[in-house]
Formats: sequence, structure tokens, C-alpha cells
Amino acid sequence: MTKFFGVLLAATLLFWMATALFSRAASAASGTGTPGSADAASPAPGAVSQEAPGGEHSGEGGGSTAPLLSRSGVRLHVFKDGEMDFQLLRSFGADFYGGGTPGEILLAAEDIADGDPASWQAAFAALGARLEADGEARLAKGNRTSARDSFFRAASYYRAAEYYGDQLDETTRALGMSCRETFLKALNLSGWYVEDLRIPFGDGFLPGYFIRSGAPGERRKTLLTQSGFDGTAEEMFFAAGRAALERGYNVLLFEGPGQAGLRRFVPGSTFVPDLGPVGRTLLDAVLARSDVDGTRVALYGASFGGYFALSAALGEPRLAAVVANSPLLDMSAYAVATMGEQVAAQFEANDLSVEDLKALPPEAMPPKYRLSLLNLCLRFGEPSVKAMLHRLKEFHISPEQLATLSMPALGMVSAGEGAIPLEQSRAFAAAAPKATLHVFERESGANAHCQLDNLPLSAAVLFDWLDEQLR
Repeated sequence: MTKFFGVLLAATLLFWMATALFSRAASAASGTGTPGSADAASPAPGAVSQEAPGGEHSGEGGGSTAPLLSRSGVRLHVFKDGEMDFQLLRSFGADFYGGGTPGEILLAAEDIADGDPASWQAAFAALGARLEADGEARLAKGNRTSARDSFFRAASYYRAAEYYGDQLDETTRALGMSCRETFLKALNLSGWYVEDLRIPFGDGFLPGYFIRSGAPGERRKTLLTQSGFDGTAEEMFFAAGRAALERGYNVLLFEGPGQAGLRRFVPGSTFVPDLGPVGRTLLDAVLARSDVDGTRVALYGASFGGYFALSAALGEPRLAAVVANSPLLDMSAYAVATMGEQVAAQFEANDLSVEDLKALPPEAMPPKYRLSLLNLCLRFGEPSVKAMLHRLKEFHISPEQLATLSMPALGMVSAGEGAIPLEQSRAFAAAAPKATLHVFERESGANAHCQLDNLPLSAAVLFDWLDEQLR
């Protein structure tokens, strides 16, 4: 019991220190940042960017005093909680490619208590169930296109509900499986050829979806794509997959170790710093297909997936191109920027274990922060916050490694994401021999992490560049 009260005191002190730090950062940036989130919530009016030796820079740059890290340079201001406001923007972002509608999302938001993960999960789970039922009713009447659209939106809403779930709660896994099931229902009504894959890997498998619009045996250019820390293969369909299919690509949406889609099947799966074995396994599978042009295969990673994609591409000559959105090279620096150096130092001195985090009451640390820290520990396979922070140091790609990239490489980053992503993006452009860096300026309307607020523009930049490389 004495240890518990010590942990309680440490957690309370850490929470209030984080609150003070993020509040000061937000005030200095004239935004409304949220403690403990990755959102410094300040508009960043222009990129801090420059042309780098060894690469080229597209997009205009200008001076700025951007925050170290921000989820987005713009805010919806539906919620005061910065992270929750960004997650709502994330759901809106999928709308253009069929992953939602503003009316449905705003209706769900009315049932969410500001900053409360449980009410978010309940609201989006209910919305997903309603759209799934709507799809079933339309399908029963033979309205296949309308049913498809409802199932796609249901999948997107189930993913949103899964995001704020407790990783130790079976409800979270069930929501993830509902996302998969409704997504497959939609795909099977799409007219595209679809395979629900289990690609053998080690002692298990990597889940994925292979989708093509061409005829059997017609060899086409192919995009392999994955998301990052909390994204899913289903979300990547709305972020890039549908746009790829519209442009004549085959698409493989896949999940690697530690990612949400694999953890639905294997809850103990954890992130690994070297994605080389994953990349080789995927390419072996794809290049064996009769509908893939083996000379035109590209890899795209979004968010933490930017790190994964670059890691997988190292030493892999069979890839024709690689794209990182954004090119994250040092996950430890990224994490420290998220929580602040003083908070990170406090975790070094006053560690919180997974068991501590499970037991913390809301008055010591609000559920959203407790769940965030618990999720980090579980996804990186570490027993405490301190151990997790140390583990992050292994997720690092050096300039020397980048110099070995043999294929054309595109980095994409929004100016509003802050100084750390911009700094790492410039380092990528300086080190990779065939690098191009595209910075999305504020005026472009693509100010959020991974351009979630303007996916059509993001897709235009991505695929216009890829089409040039894969001719």
C-alpha cells in the first residue's frame, strides 16, 4: 500500500507538470494545446525548410516559429481537448474517399464529453453499428452500391471507436474486428478483385488486403501501404488506397508487428525497429503474383509508418520507390518532443509500471493520459514508461543508413506538424541520394499530420510523383 501511494503521488505530480508545460507551450504559440497529447495546437504559418544537399525540395518555404510538435496547424474547436479535436478532424478527413459524412460525425460528437475516451468510444461504436445495420438493410433490398457506402462508413467509425479503447479490454478488440468485417463487406460489393490475406511471417502471419481493378493476369504497378502507431489498414484505404485504385494501381494494405490490425489477432504483438524482414516477406509474396509488374512496386508509410517504410526499404533493391509521410528518423526525439523534456526526465526519476498504470484512479491521472501511456508500454512491449522511453532509442535511422537507399524516395510533411518533423524531414532529404521533400504550406489547406485535413491534395502529390517514377 505504501508503494501504491508513492506511485499515486508521482503520477499526480507528473500529470500536473505535463499540464503546466503544455499549457505554457500552447500559450506561447497562441494556441490551445492539450497536456499529454501530441498537439501543441498552434497555427504554423509557413514551413521551416530549405533545400538539402543530395535531395531536392518542392514547395515554398518561409520563416516560422513553429512548435516542436503539433498534430495540426489548424483546429476545429469542437472540443477543448486538443487530441480529441484532432481525432475528429481525422474522421472528417476520410470523408472525401467514402469514410464518413460531416453530418454523421458531428451527430456523434454531440454525445461525447470533452476529453472523455469512454464517451467517444461509445458514440462512434453506436454510429458504426447504425451504419452497419443500414448497410445490411439496403443490401437485403438489392441496393448494393448504397450498402457498400454504408459499410465503408461503418468501418471508418468502428476504427474511430477502437482508437480510444483500452488495449486490455476485449471491447477494443471486438470493435477492431467489426471494422475489419464491415470493411470486407464493402470491398466485396465494390467491383474490385479482393483478397483477405494472411501472409506467413515467422511463426505467425501479417494480415492484409490485396485489391486490384485490372483483369486477371494483367500486370500493373502496385502500391504497398501501411499506417503507423494507431492507424489501420482500413484507414489507409481512405488515406491512399482508393486514390491508388482510381489511378490504376494494385494495392496491398498491410499491418506489421505491433500495429492495431495485427494486434486484433495477436494481442501481444509489439513494434520492432527493423522492418527489413517484413519488407522482404511482403515483396516475396507480391512479386510471385501474375497481376503485379515486378519492376513497378512502391512502398508508402504514413505517420509512424514513415519510419517503417524507410526501415523496410534499406537494402531492398526490388523496390522501385519509397514514400514516407512523414520521414520519421528518430522516434525517441519525437516522443520527448511530445511530452516535453522535463516530463520525460521525471519519468526517468519516477517510473510508472504497467501495473501502476492499470491501478491509477482518475484523480491521479485522467483516463486519456493513463490509457495513452499504457498503450505505449504495451505496443512497444515494455513493462514501464521508463523502459518504453529507452526502447524508443532503438527506433532510429542514421544518415549513413539513408545513404544506402538505392531507389527514389519521397518525403511528405505538413508545415503545421512542427519543428521536429520538419527537422527530421530535412535530415532525410540531405542523406538519401535520390530524395525529394515536399512540404505542405499552410495556404495549401493541408496543415494536419499526414495531411488528414486535405487527403485529395496529399494523394495528388503522392501519386503524381509515383507516376513519374514508375513509368
